[in-house]
Amino acid sequence: MPDELKSAYERALEKLKEKGIDDPVESLSEEKKGEIAQIRNLYKSKLAELEIKKQGDSAKAQNVEELEKIQQRFVSARARAEEEMERKISEVRKRS
Repeated sequence: MPDELKSAYERALEKLKEKGIDDPVESLSEEKKGEIAQIRNLYKSKLAELEIKKQGDSAKAQNVEELEKIQQRFVSARARAEEEMERKISEVRKRS
């Protein structure tokens, strides 16, 4: 019986090492970590603003159709903001 139980992740890392592949987790410099944190904070604020605007617009809505349009605009705007955030984070990670 093995001395310790290992998670699937730990076993997968061992198999990668056996094949000569280093740890797949990339190490980021403190500078890059800071940039990524700033990007996330910025987009967290943008998403909060979108939510507040949606709530205000929803309160003013006259009927169900208006509410649905407001919700659709919010979902689209949120998706665009999240995609933009992920793209910017990816750019930071790719820089050497």
